[in-house]
Amino acid sequence: MSITFLITTYNRQESCQRLVDSLQGLGNIIVIHDGTDYEITGAKNIKLTRHLGKRGYWQLINILYKNRGNSKFYLMLPDDFLMCDFQIKRAIELWEGIIDTRKICLSIAEGRPNHTCWTKFVAQDRGNVWLSQWVDMCFLCEERFFKELGTIRRIYPRIKGSSGVGAYLSRHLHRKKFNMYQVKESLVTIQPEHAKSQMHHG
Repeated sequence: MSITFLITTYNRQESCQRLVDSLQGLGNIIVIHDGTDYEITGAKNIKLTRHLGKRGYWQLINILYKNRGNSKFYLMLPDDFLMCDFQIKRAIELWEGIIDTRKICLSIAEGRPNHTCWTKFVAQDRGNVWLSQWVDMCFLCEERFFKELGTIRRIYPRIKGSSGVGAYLSRHLHRKKFNMYQVKESLVTIQPEHAKSQMHHG
C-alpha cells in the first residue's frame, strides 16, 4: 500500500520538519515551499523562487498536485499539523469503509457537522463519518480526486478572506456530483504554530 503526503510550507520550518519527521517510513513525502529558503530533510523539496502568498496559493497547489507522483492514497497536510501511523491507518480504514461509488475525498481534521461552508449542504450522518460536501486543505484521497479536479483556475481571493482554494475544490467537486466526507473525530494533532496564521502574510 503506497501513500504520498502532500505538504505546503511557508515560514514554518520547525513545525514542518516535525511533521515530516513523524511521517518517516510511512510513505513518500513531498513538500512545496512558497518562496522559503530553508530545506526540509527527509522529503522531496519543491522550491519556488518567489512567494506566491494567499493570492497565488491556487498556483502553488497546482504545482504540488502536478508533482504528486503515483500512489494508492494521498494525504494533504498543512505544515503545522502532525499525524502518526495509527491516525493514518484509521483514516484509510474509515475511507475504505465508505460504500459509495461517488466518494472523492475524506477530510481528516475535526468534523463540524453544523457548518455548511461553501456548498450550503447540511451534513448527513453516515455512521462513522459525515457526508459534508466540502473540503479544505487537510484530507485523504485517491488518484480520482486529481483527475476530476483538473487544473485549478485562477482565483481572486477577498482581501480579508482565505485563499479561496478550499471553496473552489468544494464547489467544483460538488457540482460534478461527487461526495465529500469528513471524520467525526480529528485524525491530526495541531502544533502550537497553528495559532499564528501565515496565509495573510503575503
